[in-house]
Amino acid sequence: MSRRPDSAKMANGFNGDKVGIYNFMGLSEIKTLNELFLTAVDRHNKPDCFLFKSEGRYQGVSSQEALRKVAGLASLFSRFHVERGDRVAILSENRVEWALTDYALLGLGAIPVPIYTTLLEPDVEYILRDSGAKGIVLATEPQLAKILNIRPHLPDLKFVLAMNCSNLQGTGAECWEGSIELEMGLATNAVEKFAAQAETVQPEDIATILYTSGTMGKAKGVVLTHANIVSNVLECAKLFPLDRNDACISLLPLSHILDRTLDFLCMWRGVSIAYAENLDSFPVNLKEVRPTLVGVVPRVLEKINDRVMEVVRTSPPARQKIFYWALGVGKKAIPYHLKGRRMPLGLKLKHAIADRLIFSKVREQLGGRITILASGAAPLSRELAEFFYAMGLPVYEGYGLSETSPVIAINYPGRVTLGTVGPPIPNVEVKFGEEDADPEGGAGREILVKGPNVSPGYYHMEEENRVAYTDGWFHTGDLGVMDAEGNLRITGRKKNLFKTSGGKYVCPEKLENLFQSHPYIHQIMVLGAARKFVGALVVPVYQRLEAHAAAHGVTFKYREDLVAHPEIHAFMQQLVDETTRWLPPHERIRQIVLLPYELSMGNGEVSATLKVKRRVVEEKYRDLIEEMFSRHAPKVQESGARSQKSE
Repeated sequence: MSRRPDSAKMANGFNGDKVGIYNFMGLSEIKTLNELFLTAVDRHNKPDCFLFKSEGRYQGVSSQEALRKVAGLASLFSRFHVERGDRVAILSENRVEWALTDYALLGLGAIPVPIYTTLLEPDVEYILRDSGAKGIVLATEPQLAKILNIRPHLPDLKFVLAMNCSNLQGTGAECWEGSIELEMGLATNAVEKFAAQAETVQPEDIATILYTSGTMGKAKGVVLTHANIVSNVLECAKLFPLDRNDACISLLPLSHILDRTLDFLCMWRGVSIAYAENLDSFPVNLKEVRPTLVGVVPRVLEKINDRVMEVVRTSPPARQKIFYWALGVGKKAIPYHLKGRRMPLGLKLKHAIADRLIFSKVREQLGGRITILASGAAPLSRELAEFFYAMGLPVYEGYGLSETSPVIAINYPGRVTLGTVGPPIPNVEVKFGEEDADPEGGAGREILVKGPNVSPGYYHMEEENRVAYTDGWFHTGDLGVMDAEGNLRITGRKKNLFKTSGGKYVCPEKLENLFQSHPYIHQIMVLGAARKFVGALVVPVYQRLEAHAAAHGVTFKYREDLVAHPEIHAFMQQLVDETTRWLPPHERIRQIVLLPYELSMGNGEVSATLKVKRRVVEEKYRDLIEEMFSRHAPKVQESGARSQKSE
């Protein structure tokens, strides 16, 4: 039988068996996010439960102040006639107000619907209409402008609450801070009323509806219950040693389930949560907050790596030599760190010197206290992971989806295997589809998941639910293999796997991941379905490519001229050949097209989670792609053959 949600029940929460009212004070195990919040406030009672940047410095919000504001918000939402099961959207960058709004809605039994701030008006309108949102809470004036433009088309949208807008007169929007303070002045026993209301919410009630980024078509609303998210928080909390002395800096969007679940975990463990101002300010914020825990995507790690390596490249030769010596020592020490074994005395002495000269200085630039870098949302190259481990910055790569709350598998202290996403977390089962998407076996088989973290289904999408959920198993659409030690390795995406005209299967993600942290390649998209050979669209790292052109006498006025220059094209093709020379001949990238501009969200080419929208890009660059595949495919060297060394 297909495991799918009933749309009517979804509108107002599931109507499963009641499990009683919980005693927060003597709780042995939480079952709802409301219990998580109220228990954490009582248990930890911190002066800096949250941290936010204001007037040039980070300031704390105490646990009790957070609870007071959450209760005031809940009372305000009640005056807006928000009831159990109502959907309310949140359109905001990461900030304390986001989290407080989330807890207030959850306490009422309402359903927060996060929206990425990078989405365009038509996408925002679709989510608000599809979810039937009664209201929206937003942060800034540009976001307010989006809503004012589309509000005439949304009769169900009854209220707009603005966090940080200076002039709301004539907009029909309410002021977040002023409304809360007014509400707290009017309400009596607001905290007690909020706690009593929060207790009535059940584990099977919907906690949120998350709209996927829609890289393969229309966005789908992923339904997650309180039980789904709580199960993920509790199991992950057991794997990582965190307590009230730790601090986390939140950079990834709270609209994404990865950072939101991480915030819930931090709340549960008493970890202070600071919000980064933005990506550009992130390096400064790291030094200000000095976190011990940071949730990242590989792109953030790539940027840190690039910044370090740029400093190295511009250093005197003697310092470069010391750095690369230290990096080599650090990599030799990795197996000993991962297995908890003692290093030989000679290596231990070298490592101590390398740490003092190099590694400690790199760590200090990131605040000096990081013990956990939790990486997800995209594959992490082994080379990049080794760089951070060598520096004494452990990266714990995990795997999951919005539909799994999100963690399915993760590396954790004492159990790390680089090149994998670790073992499945406790109480989560993983198996593989019987039908092999790639008969040759190189790309693995589809990953199927069962567990308490798995979504009951997509919001009123019956056909999609029939396909995604069969016999209690969720079909992830990802391909993978399990190693002998029970670690999961992700090999690609089932829908993206293609077959060349020669009948050979190619996994584009496998090839694209080879170029993570490449000094000259910023973005790459591999193509070749039903073609004679594999090709790729490439966006160079223009700062370095332009420097290379200047050093080799290549003149140009515009980037279009640069990428069209034969010498530049030959140079970039050489770099691609060098990176893929060890692959089987049918997988090597034989031709490339250089794009003059980055694939971006603004142009609709990249999703809010930074995934390339393949269909959109293929359609936009159809002529260039056809021209590429019309070229003669050059012969490639056999594996192991030496190729011309690039600079």
